[in-house]
Amino acid sequence: PRKQACINVEFTIRFLHPAEAVLLLISNRIDGIDAATLTFALKSEVKHIEPGGIIKCKSPCYEL
Repeated sequence: PRKQACINVEFTIRFLHPAEAVLLLISNRIDGIDAATLTFALKSEVKHIEPGGIIKCKSPCYEL
């Protein structure tokens, strides 16, 4: 009880609309002590968009 832990959650967005997910933290039994399972509802928010880069390629439009 009353302990803290830092957990980094990384998400790579592929769409502009918000995405939702559920994060479940399930405890392992250590020294015979059980801890509660924690559940979090996560929702993304797009605030800034950067281009991934430019790809140049050549290809014929039509071939027989």
